[in-house]
Amino acid sequence: MALNRFESLRVLLAGFGSIGKRHGDVLEKIGVKQLACVDPSEISRTQFTERFPEAPVYSDYVRALIEYKPDVVFLMTPTKLHIPMAIEAVTAGSHVFIEKPLSYTQDGAKELETLAREKNRKVMVGFCFRYHDALLAAKKRIEAGEIGRVISIRALMGEPFYQIHPEYMDMYYSKYSGAFDLVHDIDLAIWFANQDIKRVESVYGSFSEMGMQSPDTVEMLIEFEDRLVANVHLDFFQSPRRRTIDIIGWDGVVQIEFASWDHATLRVWRKAAPAWEEIPFETRRNDMFEAEDSEFLDHILEDTPVRLDIREGLKSVRAVEAVSRA
Repeated sequence: MALNRFESLRVLLAGFGSIGKRHGDVLEKIGVKQLACVDPSEISRTQFTERFPEAPVYSDYVRALIEYKPDVVFLMTPTKLHIPMAIEAVTAGSHVFIEKPLSYTQDGAKELETLAREKNRKVMVGFCFRYHDALLAAKKRIEAGEIGRVISIRALMGEPFYQIHPEYMDMYYSKYSGAFDLVHDIDLAIWFANQDIKRVESVYGSFSEMGMQSPDTVEMLIEFEDRLVANVHLDFFQSPRRRTIDIIGWDGVVQIEFASWDHATLRVWRKAAPAWEEIPFETRRNDMFEAEDSEFLDHILEDTPVRLDIREGLKSVRAVEAVSRA
């Protein structure tokens, strides 16, 4: 397809917070020429207009769908609104990209899936780390059998949320999802396991000095169907920010460590060659977003199946929901 293949698509950004700004920049970078924004915040609308002065901007979502008639809606709104807003968009005839997570619960997901199928609309869930070069390289090495059968996965993610967002007590994270919103690492554990979940146990709560209503600390233990277990640690207070993933197999270990958004290290140890192999990856943070957004828009133009569809997005939702039920 031509390099300007996305210029015919009308894209509506629903939400222009930090992630909405990122997707806006990325979409412009990959060739989207027709952008609009809807956000109830006057500050966010002003910021969008400053960045895209010729683009339409709305304060009401339904009005934006009716008047702008977007081909694609990117949802970057609070998680509890994702499925209802996606249903409205698909009903209006739009394809929908939903920034992670899909939802807090499975409620409405079946309705959305059925509606999207009936209207032949694409729905994708945004798990950008599945597009990171270091994680893709790790996945390839594991699937090639270099560390044998995977037995255990350990994922750790922590960041000082109160420093990143000093206004955190006014954000929905502090009342609803908390550290569970770091769902990338739950998704990655499930992705590397490549098995159905058998059982989930967890301890979580507000244990730090942050004073959040929602959990600032989560410890999850996920048992998969065939002799594989994952431990996932998430927190909203750890400083410095850290993300590491260990995939432990019978014949070796694969480890991915993120020193920063732009630097990751893949380490591989194998019984067959008992020494650590270390491979650095220098990437821009937006690289994985560009790959993710380009793939989704290509799915729309080429009418091909979405890999990260509703069913895939529900895997991590079910894991968190199992914890909530318990």
